[in-house]
Amino acid sequence: MTAGRPDRYLAVPVRNDSGFAMRSWPLASLLLLDLSVERTLKEIPMRFQLSLLAASLCACLTNDAATPVDEITADLELENGGFDTADEAAEFGQDAVFADAQIEPASEVSDEMGADVTAMDVVGAEAHDMVLVWGRLPPDPTATDGRDWSGTLELSRGGMMIRRRIGFELATDRTLPRTRRDLIELRSVTRPFADGLVLRIVDDRPGDAEPIRLTYRSIDGARVHTIDLRDLREGPIVRDDGDGNRMVAAGRRRNDQCAHGTMRGRWHALAPNAGVYLGVVANAAGEPIGHVRGIFGQRRNGNSVMFGKFIDRTGRFTGVINGNYDAATDSFEARWLDRQGDHGVLKGLFFEGATLRAGGYVARWAETSCGQ
Repeated sequence: MTAGRPDRYLAVPVRNDSGFAMRSWPLASLLLLDLSVERTLKEIPMRFQLSLLAASLCACLTNDAATPVDEITADLELENGGFDTADEAAEFGQDAVFADAQIEPASEVSDEMGADVTAMDVVGAEAHDMVLVWGRLPPDPTATDGRDWSGTLELSRGGMMIRRRIGFELATDRTLPRTRRDLIELRSVTRPFADGLVLRIVDDRPGDAEPIRLTYRSIDGARVHTIDLRDLREGPIVRDDGDGNRMVAAGRRRNDQCAHGTMRGRWHALAPNAGVYLGVVANAAGEPIGHVRGIFGQRRNGNSVMFGKFIDRTGRFTGVINGNYDAATDSFEARWLDRQGDHGVLKGLFFEGATLRAGGYVARWAETSCGQ
């Protein structure tokens, strides 16, 4: 924390010896206000909601002359958005904010087909590590209609191993016992948020003329989405399932000589050209290895930029994020900089939301040495 700042602020230190310019912006207080208002609005009559919202905003912002949007807009003009290379507390010292964001948790899986798929992963085979999520994207905490995703995931060849489940709830979600390495049967119902799986896919015939494909088919056969794994090299892939529901795949071809993985979380627009994001960073196996927070928006020169900071689970500095986003395609691409310079790249898709829980993103990250 910067000296003199109250603990409710997600403070960014003033300029340090690294040469990065630093500013402080009240992200934590704004996000907690946002969540408090979101919960409260459900419990009071509509005619009182606008006055409550106005009063809450005034109470939050009167301690500083500039509004949060003003602060973010100013920080966007700084080198790397004002983020430095210092170590932080775990979760940036804002575990309550991350908890309130309700990023879908991931749980480890012991897959019956694990040994079979691992045995396929020999010299000459090609493996992909990926996360597949489906559901309401962007999230909608007010949604009342659910979407039944029960059905199958089937490969055109090869095999796949489930490494983690994402957002599964005991009452509605499970994977059925597996008897085939190329098929996963699942039961999944989503409403405000999303479910997903972290997969390792092994192609034992990568030289075939036809590419390896992963196909989702609903249990009634009415909804089908196919993903060509070659397309993962360009970034996350999205398939529209209607009524605000989507299926998104992110990942890359495995490279044991470098580190790579995925990132997902919340993407919150505070204004048309200014917002914040936060999230969980995972390795190729889907294991959480750190956290990220940042800002995005439009600079005075018209460029749409994003900046952020990536730390490990203990708070140790891992990288500064510097990149651009495209509102027309809901995509972003960024460099990951460590204390020595360029270290990696990010590619992602975002789904803008007007509240913290009503926006999201999915991305892949990799060290520069991974190549494509």
